[in-house]
Amino acid sequence: MDKNPELPPLSAIILAGGEGRRMQGADKGLVDYQDLPLIAHVSRRLPSVVRERIISCNRNANRYSRYGSTISDDPRFGSFAGPLAGLATALAICQQDWVLVTPCDLPNYPTDFAEQAWQTLQQHLTQQPNAAPIAVAYDGNRRQNLCLLLHRQERAAIQTALTTSAAVRDYLDQRQAVQIHIQDCDAFNNFNDRGML
Repeated sequence: MDKNPELPPLSAIILAGGEGRRMQGADKGLVDYQDLPLIAHVSRRLPSVVRERIISCNRNANRYSRYGSTISDDPRFGSFAGPLAGLATALAICQQDWVLVTPCDLPNYPTDFAEQAWQTLQQHLTQQPNAAPIAVAYDGNRRQNLCLLLHRQERAAIQTALTTSAAVRDYLDQRQAVQIHIQDCDAFNNFNDRGML
């Protein structure tokens, strides 16, 4: 394996399938911040190697379609089944082997995450070839469970995890995801209510 392998072409999954309960039911990704929907801020901060954007959404697919392909949760998982179910469904249509994942409400999404995650993960997999091919952002205080870089083959492990827990944190714990330290804590300021906009 190359000492410093280049970041490959990526698929990107933007998770926008929540009910927006803390936003009084608003579709969070479409809520405006600085004159643009939150999802627009996230989309434009993705790296140039992203070849496709897939929006995991359970409503307003027509509006989201301007930012990429849209897909709703597999009915087997139920309505608004959570981000892990959204991830399992969206991974099925990814065309690239490696997939970047982000929630729709991070307007300061860290532009260097993909590169850092790729380099660290490749080193980890060189040392531990049987490790799970997944990396997760860590801001120094807590793990950012929805900021991921993973191989699309992880879909099988996610489907298995969903049989016992719908929590992303449980899946990441089980798979021993590699943590990627991101120094810019502001990068993970997300918007959970309108008062923060």
